[in-house]
This record gives sequence, C-alpha cells and structure tokens, in this order.
Amino acid sequence: MSQEIDRSKMIRSTIITVVLAIIFISLGLLFWAWSSPDVVDNTIVGTLNDINPYLVIVIEIFLSFGFYVFLTVTLVNLRLFMTKIRAGWLEIVGPLILVVLIAYFLFEVYVAAASFVLCLGFVVYLYLLQE
Repeated sequence: MSQEIDRSKMIRSTIITVVLAIIFISLGLLFWAWSSPDVVDNTIVGTLNDINPYLVIVIEIFLSFGFYVFLTVTLVNLRLFMTKIRAGWLEIVGPLILVVLIAYFLFEVYVAAASFVLCLGFVVYLYLLQE
C-alpha cells in the first residue's frame, strides 16, 4: 500500500511540475510575442517598459529560471520514478543548455547570461542537497 501512495505522490508531483513548466514557458513566449515592434506599445510589455525598462528584463530572467527549475525537477522525478535510479548530470546540464538557448533566441544575450547564472546557482543547490 505504501508503494501505491509513493506512486500516486510521484505522479501528482510530476503533473504539477509539468503544468508549472508549461506555464513558465508559455508566459515566456507571450512576453516574446508582446515584445515585437509592431505591438509592443499596446501590450503589457510596453506598459512595463514605460514604468521601468529593466522590469521586463528581470521578469524574462525569472521566467527562464522558473522554467529551468520545474523542467529539471520533472526530469529528475521521472528518471527516479521510471528507472529507480537517481538522475545524473545529463538531466541537470541538458535542460540548462536548452533553457539558455531558448532565453538567447527569445530574448537577448543578457537575459540568457543572467538565466545561466541563476540556473548554475540552482545546480549548486542541487549538488549541496546531495550531501
């Protein structure tokens, strides 16, 4: 019976992290679409730029970071659930490269660099969590 509880908790956790990862990448895509020169003045990105030009960049960085966190947690949980083996560095570094590339192509190099630094901080946290 305890295996079923662990199984249901793992499935619920995976569903929640997948949904949150999808929400973060969807918001990132919306910010990218709203930043196009044709519509930027009529969207929330234009309004936020009028308030503070750095606010949009900070939001984009945290959207990329949130996507990385939930994508990594999803992959680690799925690996443990399916194979009963702890995740390796491929499940940590692969999404890091993917998120940095997405941030670079969607936003700009500064967002990608800041996302990389935050994601590396999360990798260090995961490493320290092991011990």
